[in-house]
Amino acid sequence: MAATRGIDRGRVGADAVDQAFADDQAAFVRVQTKAGMDFFSDGLLKWQDIFRPLMGALGVKPHTLVRWFDTNTFFREPELVGKVATVKNPDGVVAAASVPRPRVATLPSPYMFSRAAHSDQDRNRLMLDLAQRVLRPAIDAAVAGGAELVHLEDPWLGYFGIKLQALHHNLKATLAFHVYFGDAGPHIAQLLRLPVDAIGVDLIETDVAELGSVWDKGLVAGIINGRSSILESLDNTVEVARHLADTVRPRNLFLTSNCELGYLPTVVAEQKVLRLGEAAHKAKELASV
Repeated sequence: MAATRGIDRGRVGADAVDQAFADDQAAFVRVQTKAGMDFFSDGLLKWQDIFRPLMGALGVKPHTLVRWFDTNTFFREPELVGKVATVKNPDGVVAAASVPRPRVATLPSPYMFSRAAHSDQDRNRLMLDLAQRVLRPAIDAAVAGGAELVHLEDPWLGYFGIKLQALHHNLKATLAFHVYFGDAGPHIAQLLRLPVDAIGVDLIETDVAELGSVWDKGLVAGIINGRSSILESLDNTVEVARHLADTVRPRNLFLTSNCELGYLPTVVAEQKVLRLGEAAHKAKELASV
């Protein structure tokens, strides 16, 4: 942030900004490597918000600042007037070569994208157009760039007749649909009918007992609180992971934070990543006994 402010004010050159991003990227990779992550993220360091690189690929510059739910952060409202164009070069979603593989690519779900946008189109029609013309090309680019897990974020709980076939068909990666900032319990049955490989749940807001059992999909378990600076207990986190594996019995179990860690100070976020890695490693050890 200091480097980008510096270039805006004419104090430093582009090289200083590039070096600042490279240094932060390397630090993010070191933390993930130390934590023993199974999938690596680039940290979305150059993403001003979850929509911006996609809007850039569309050649549209958003202007209006809108508050992001009840957090102290904001996003630029996507402005989509008229027919949505097909994205041709979504290079902004591909991680840098320095990020280890396998990688995870994080994108907005088509439902969230269509509801957050300012548009003169029918929202459901817009959702389908975004899935087919914007998100699928972005997903294909990310997978070609080494992503093996595609993580669709969707805090917009309450709507589940979503047409995701355009994203899932013939996709050579795991497609996960992650809902958060709310209780997913009342909607689990509907979520499990979505055409995705895994469902992500905010377990800070959702009672584990509401998840049911014997899933035919994977579970992306948000067991680390991305909105609290309190570091989770290792033993309690492992116990929850084992309970999920033994009771819910999903096809695959992915452990993650309930939401982005960008709401926390960097040092706290790093501690959370390391604790997540510790918990996953210990849970795997216990499962193999």
